[in-house]
Amino acid sequence: MQSSADTIRLESLRRQVTLVAELPGVYLMKDEHGEVIYVGKAKDLRARVRTYFTGGDGRFQIGYLLSRVVSFETIVTQTEEQAFLLERDLITKYKPRYNIRLKDDRAYLSLRVDEEAEWPRIELVRKRSDDGARYFGPYAFSSELRNLLEVIKKVVPLRSCADTVLYNRQRPCLEYQIKRCAAPCCGMVERDEYRALVKQAIGILEGKTSATIRELSVKMEAAATELRFEEAAAWRDRVEVLQSYQAGYSLVSFRDEDRDVFGLVREGSFAALCVIHVRGGRLAETKTFSLEDVGVSDEDLLESGIQQFYEGSREIPPEILTPKELENASLLEAGLGAKRGAKVTIHAPQRGSKARLISIAELNARHAFAGSYSGDTAWDAIAQGLSSLARLSQLPRRVECVDISNFQGSEVVGAVVVFFDGVPDKSSYRKYNISQQGKQDDFAAIYEVVYRRLKRGMEEGNLPDLLVIDGGAAQLAKAIEAKEELRLSVDIISLAKMRTESAVTSTEVSRKPERVYLPYSHDPIGLDEAAVVTRFLARLRDEVHRFVITFHRQKRSRRVFQSVMDTVSGVSPEHRNRLIRFYKSVDAIAQGDAEEVAKVGRMPLALAKKLLDKLQKPEE
Repeated sequence: MQSSADTIRLESLRRQVTLVAELPGVYLMKDEHGEVIYVGKAKDLRARVRTYFTGGDGRFQIGYLLSRVVSFETIVTQTEEQAFLLERDLITKYKPRYNIRLKDDRAYLSLRVDEEAEWPRIELVRKRSDDGARYFGPYAFSSELRNLLEVIKKVVPLRSCADTVLYNRQRPCLEYQIKRCAAPCCGMVERDEYRALVKQAIGILEGKTSATIRELSVKMEAAATELRFEEAAAWRDRVEVLQSYQAGYSLVSFRDEDRDVFGLVREGSFAALCVIHVRGGRLAETKTFSLEDVGVSDEDLLESGIQQFYEGSREIPPEILTPKELENASLLEAGLGAKRGAKVTIHAPQRGSKARLISIAELNARHAFAGSYSGDTAWDAIAQGLSSLARLSQLPRRVECVDISNFQGSEVVGAVVVFFDGVPDKSSYRKYNISQQGKQDDFAAIYEVVYRRLKRGMEEGNLPDLLVIDGGAAQLAKAIEAKEELRLSVDIISLAKMRTESAVTSTEVSRKPERVYLPYSHDPIGLDEAAVVTRFLARLRDEVHRFVITFHRQKRSRRVFQSVMDTVSGVSPEHRNRLIRFYKSVDAIAQGDAEEVAKVGRMPLALAKKLLDKLQKPEE
């Protein structure tokens, strides 16, 4: 029977599971002392970890494991193969007690190529040696290795026999007959030509298939030009095999290198930094850091993060990868190099396997961010800021924003956008056709939109917690007037001359600060442009502005379009509706082709030309 403490502990772990990524990776279970007691891999981390806290997965040991688990962490990988290798390395490192039955003394297979040998070949080995040869792998799955070797055999005819066979053979074997070996045993290939084949094989092992494809294609074309069609066909078959392999090649190819990889995810003043350790060409472990109230640029954050990360006795690798180029990279390299006693390189790769490592680090940072700063957490900070700034009666969840758009008093429209817990609720957006047309009176329009919105909110029971008006003190006064007429206690504020969100992040310093007007107060409150509240208000204002402008343009274009159409004799309502649905605006149809207009509107070509003449010269 579970105690209340165990119930609370397991319930907390179940809640944490909802934040785990639905991606391949490795999970580590820890006890109350922070010791890793179990390491597992999964194709879908969330689904796998969830099984532990919803009845187990059928293994007898799970009950004992769960009684000791206090926390867990996950490491996201790009593929299941990477998770397989990482699990083995972490088991070797931590020696978790509940992984005893899963341990295996076998080493995974690698490929060895000794370029100094007289006739090099590709060998399968389980143990690497410091013998000057090149090693590729290890390969966790035999299917992956078989596929790679099969491609190389079909494309590059290297010998596969042992040295004892090579030096004691007098005639070519079957491998030569089926064109899978160049038969160096019988002198059927020159040494330089064979060395070129070895170079091609190494290129494939390194994932550099494009160069090999180009080289083989040149040989194919040369053979075809010289009418050696059978040889050309053989080169063609090899090119096709390599192209097919290239299309499915996505595994990051690691070498025996040590490096640290930094990944950064940031939203406003919240950020998550992930550091992946690659040791011996393998993913070793990750570390993540959650940061709040970040007021510096991403580049400054990375520079500061690198400096702090390597303080103390932490190992410094010869190479550090970052997602962005750092202005002070050379200074960091010098400082870290002096501390390490050897050269340190910092750079931001744009492509290749190193860029893929960056994407893995950013993937882990993204999920660490989600775990530390869930939507609720981020919105809590914004809601607290809004409540304090605007002196609200409660923490807001449903925030709405009102804006007006018109052109010289015509086509006056209004709009309301809705954000719930900081997320746009587009199904609740509303458009308003203003009753008073022909007169440019934004104040009256604000009054009408606010009155209609709040009245309907009373009827439907969905009043906003905070209503934001795009405007100054006069617009706010009209909104307050509408609210008081309905005898409601909704909180309302206004924004004065709010710029776009991109402008908020600019470095211009000669501008006046953003301002918020509160009810019954003539003095506005200046906003801190670095604050999350300011960024949220900018986003809110951008969205309502986009929405109302789009509505205004659609309405205006439809009016202009239809009024011109009505003056052209012969254009029926059916013609007009077809053209409206297809072209959307008068400018678009005016720039159209007469034959296309005739086809879309299903009208005679002469009528289409007549319509275009009218649209292009409306004053006539």
